[in-house]
Amino acid sequence: MKVGTRMNIHQLIFWLLYVVWLGMEFIVIMHARRLRKKQSGSSTKADKGSIWFIVIGMYILIAIAFFLSVQGLGLMPGWVPYLGNVIMAFGIFMRYGAITQLGRFFSTTVQVASDQTVIHSGWYRLVRHPAYTGGWLIAVGLGVGLDTWIGTLIIAVGLFAIYAYRISVEEQALVAHLGTAYRDYRRHTWRMFPGAW
Repeated sequence: MKVGTRMNIHQLIFWLLYVVWLGMEFIVIMHARRLRKKQSGSSTKADKGSIWFIVIGMYILIAIAFFLSVQGLGLMPGWVPYLGNVIMAFGIFMRYGAITQLGRFFSTTVQVASDQTVIHSGWYRLVRHPAYTGGWLIAVGLGVGLDTWIGTLIIAVGLFAIYAYRISVEEQALVAHLGTAYRDYRRHTWRMFPGAW
């Protein structure tokens, strides 16, 4: 993405989506904080620092992509960055749809409410962690939108590794709390990507 030139339609949409994403994350964090206060003492926590792994890791990866983009490293054909906007928009739709569906059971840390149940509907029919799939798509779309295939690859691989760690921590807690119900659910769903993982 060229710096110092007049914004085209792709760049305008890109920055709009970027601001929407950051705004939605802020709202989600504030909402999760309020829920955590209400659920104090009625849940089990097993985060193992994974929330900081996600936050710090994601923003380092995105900063690298921004740097590569400004340096003009790994440029792609002119139409490809527009595809990045589509990927980002779909990721936003998926992530916040999944978070909304979880409702009061959503938490930014690995935290299982005492009355939590397994959700089988919506995105959760296909994958067990659609909010992470959405987050991954947002970040990958951002890399594509920044017009750097090197940055996109770094984000895709790095964030996948981060989410894989988080999912292993989260599923240990869910199996420990929900038992057979969650084990059965795992047998017929994928973690993040239907048909792949």
